[in-house]
Amino acid sequence: MAESTLALVKKAHQTLFTLHQFDVAEEFFSPQFIEHSPLVKQGLKGLKELIERRAGQFSYSLERAFSDGEYVVLHGLFEGLSEQPLVGFDLYRVVQGRIIEHWDMLVDQMPPNSSGHTQLDGVRHLNPEARRSESLERVLPFFQTVLIDQQYDKISLYTTGEGFIQHSSDIGDGAAAMEAFLVQAKASGNALNYHHLHRVVASGDFVFTHSEGDIGGRRAAFGELWRVEAGGVAELWDAIMPVPLDEEALHPYGIF
Repeated sequence: MAESTLALVKKAHQTLFTLHQFDVAEEFFSPQFIEHSPLVKQGLKGLKELIERRAGQFSYSLERAFSDGEYVVLHGLFEGLSEQPLVGFDLYRVVQGRIIEHWDMLVDQMPPNSSGHTQLDGVRHLNPEARRSESLERVLPFFQTVLIDQQYDKISLYTTGEGFIQHSSDIGDGAAAMEAFLVQAKASGNALNYHHLHRVVASGDFVFTHSEGDIGGRRAAFGELWRVEAGGVAELWDAIMPVPLDEEALHPYGIF
């Protein structure tokens, strides 16, 4: 079931965003489809308009994909969809063989960070020997203690220490670099405040968290992909997207 769900979403995504074909959308999407993307306001109708308006002008490159029950996470790059290339995550929910819900967290592509890592490089495939339950046991306490409770001095307890690979454009590798960044952000009035963890999607050594909060009082959506290795968080990719104050009111289903 997981493989068929993943295959369905990958095919749908390629058909829409690489081949720019919308006439077969009913093959992939439920009539009750709910769209949460701030880029699309009217479900399938809005999605069709977006593709028809930008057909031939944009492309998509997939770097990572995995599924967990009803959910599928894609991590990749859109070019031509906006003025700047967009990097981040698409989260799909599939029910009875059709896509019924979609969220995205997309940010501008940025230069490599101080450690030379980009927003997309790094390990691309799941470790087939890794256990989902063990990965969750590493990531969820980290998320609660470090991000929600803001105990930044505990980062090294949950990661692989100075071997921790960071793909954020603002932070270099290592637990100490992440701690220093978060401490400085809080001291300057731009703390990353996590309020609610909406969804967790996990498979093997990959765990994706979809949450909301604020950065210095400015509402934000957080998409983070964690890779677990040797008993700790070994790698992190993120897409942290500002949410305009009126976005929930303007969007028929809200963005979360």
